[in-house]
Amino acid sequence: MKSRTIAGKIAVTFLIFTAFFTLFRSSMAGIFSLFYANNGIHDAQISTIKSWQSVGILIGMLPSGFLADRIGRLKVLNLSAIIISFSFFLLILKPCFIIFSLAEFLYGIGLAFNSGTLLAYITDLQELNKIKPDSRLMGKQTAILNIATLIGGNIGTWLFGVKMTAPVWFGLLGLALYPLFVIIFIKIMGFHDNRAWIFSNRINFFSAMMAIIKKKSFWILFLVNIGYDCGTQFLMIYWSIIYVKQLGFNLSFVYTAFMCATIFGAWLFQQISGKNLKGLTIISTLCMMLLLCSSSIFSNRYMLLVIFLLIELLMGLLSGQISAFSNWAIYGENNKSLMLSTVSFGVEVVVSLSLIVDDKIIAASSNLTIMYWVSAAYFALILLAVPLLNKGKN
Repeated sequence: MKSRTIAGKIAVTFLIFTAFFTLFRSSMAGIFSLFYANNGIHDAQISTIKSWQSVGILIGMLPSGFLADRIGRLKVLNLSAIIISFSFFLLILKPCFIIFSLAEFLYGIGLAFNSGTLLAYITDLQELNKIKPDSRLMGKQTAILNIATLIGGNIGTWLFGVKMTAPVWFGLLGLALYPLFVIIFIKIMGFHDNRAWIFSNRINFFSAMMAIIKKKSFWILFLVNIGYDCGTQFLMIYWSIIYVKQLGFNLSFVYTAFMCATIFGAWLFQQISGKNLKGLTIISTLCMMLLLCSSSIFSNRYMLLVIFLLIELLMGLLSGQISAFSNWAIYGENNKSLMLSTVSFGVEVVVSLSLIVDDKIIAASSNLTIMYWVSAAYFALILLAVPLLNKGKN
């Protein structure tokens, strides 16, 4: 009974922290470009400004995991909220190209510091209390993340219509209060901060990272994340062009519909995950590849919309599986945060390279539909990770 109570507390902590952070962070998610344009930034400069976010993510990714394992996961989690909050403050301090670029750079570092840190903290609590990884909890977290993104994005859009800087202040104040909320909530739950069990000063950053990349669990996460992230980039970038500009659907309708489909996919995962995570991964990946290829064949706009929503449903389903894989992979590991940040760093590099390749393919073919086949090929990488699941973690 005590174990169930603690498991419930851990689950609530995981979901509440996810919802709070995502709600306020996503207030600017859909309007960054509009905010820059309304502040006199030319369209050609917006992409350059946004590129600094990727630079910040790459620079912050590996040190964040090392730091979290060394000084404490909650400390780094709170630091990520403070950095993002400060980046929002810069947006209204002095609107100009250089300040906006600096804000995006810090925003990227803040995202990097948050990536995987909360999961490492929660997994350590599970180990401490001898609670096994819970696939259903990962599905709930994915659903909560998408719900908070949908709500936060709509709040930000509404506030932007009231006053241009209103969503910035909303996100800034919320994230500034996040560390205080975390401290109070943790005390109420009776939990404490955690870090790597063994962290000798003789263990340096590179030796710890080299030990991690020799593990099979690292390569499982690496392949699964690359397949998913590279495979979804095309739709994430071009969905508004394809389904709104080309097919003529309403922007708000499509956005709300695909977010709801993703949320339903995450809910579906927690209902059917059970113990056969391997079989579910194979089926959902093959279905995703089939749907992507089908999108290049059909021309009816309503059929294409239905396929798109099914793809989004599978994205929610696969997101839950990736979270479950991550929970399983770092369970029992010492440097949990560093493992997750190393995976994220490698994936970010590969995704950046894949975007360059995608641009070349689109330019050479002069046809966006070929990218459905390319995306399906990316998803095939997930299947390469499946055989490794039978061979243990090390």
